[in-house]
Amino acid sequence: MSLTARLLTLLAVIYFVPGCSTATTTPASRSAAAAAILPPADALTLSPHKIVGRIVAVDTARGFAFVSLTTTTPAAALVAGGELIVRSDDLRETGRVRTSRYNRGRTLGTQIISGQPKLGDEVVFHAK
Repeated sequence: MSLTARLLTLLAVIYFVPGCSTATTTPASRSAAAAAILPPADALTLSPHKIVGRIVAVDTARGFAFVSLTTTTPAAALVAGGELIVRSDDLRETGRVRTSRYNRGRTLGTQIISGQPKLGDEVVFHAK
């Protein structure tokens, strides 16, 4: 047998053998393989909170705070009268604020509803 014939035979075997092994799988083994790919039920999931920005100024005496907005702030978060959550860097809620009509460029005026927001706290919107 010539060298070319041997190489073609070897390539044909390499090409067809893996196809034969997968063709004999049972539905039960396919579902077990699919279950191995799925993440466990307690796996991390996406948060329903969307980042709005960070607190840049707070006046607790008058009850307002200014928020520096991110470039990806959802439009629904900027509706006047909407409620936003303020949280620290370790994701503990430090307060809640209500949006106002004051929105100049990337700065949003808010009224403090509850808690004590601090400078640098993250402001998030609960997307439903």
